[in-house]
Amino acid sequence: MNVPFFLVNWRGYTAEFLGTFVVVFISCGAVLVNTLYGDIGNIGVALATGLAYTAAMYATFFISGGHLNPAITLSLWLARKISSVTFIFYLMSQIAAGFAAACLLLYIFGDRGVKFYLGGPMIGVEVSQQIAVVVEAVLVAILVFVFFATALDKRGQIGFAPMAVGLLVVGATIFASQLTGAALNPAGVIGPLVISRSYSDLVVFVLGASLGSIFGIIYDFLFLKSRKK
Repeated sequence: MNVPFFLVNWRGYTAEFLGTFVVVFISCGAVLVNTLYGDIGNIGVALATGLAYTAAMYATFFISGGHLNPAITLSLWLARKISSVTFIFYLMSQIAAGFAAACLLLYIFGDRGVKFYLGGPMIGVEVSQQIAVVVEAVLVAILVFVFFATALDKRGQIGFAPMAVGLLVVGATIFASQLTGAALNPAGVIGPLVISRSYSDLVVFVLGASLGSIFGIIYDFLFLKSRKK
């Protein structure tokens, strides 16, 4: 029986779903635990998010590439590092994982969780939507920079990519948690905000991540293509 060409990489799609589920469930869950019960603080949330990303990326890196983030997948597609089929199915897997994680969080925390957007990001007080877009775009661009430099560039130690990305996520979350919630990952935004019916800032996080992902083209032009010449 021949497998349809778009399902040849079904293991990669499955890995992206599972890895992204881990990241969204733990990161958004940590936000809810901190909000509803306290104790862990913003640094605890940042550590939970970064460590979850590191572990999930290690678990999926040699299966799917360990994207676990639509912004990373978009940056790779824009830089022509993955095919359009892979881009579409990775994106679908990641978004579906975000919804699955949000549904489980809804089951665990109920209406109390919905009140706080199921752990999804919130724009800080006195932070405009324009500033939020800029913050998210810059942070995602930095994330893309670290990912490309450690996961794609053969001059680096590729095995350290998950650790480098995880550390960046920790730092970015500490820095921006009070500004934008340090979304960085549309998979952890779309599911929680849609299920909690909070749409007002959804476009801010998606737009910021999309703009930041363009840095993949810049990195490819500056460092990867120049190396091939």
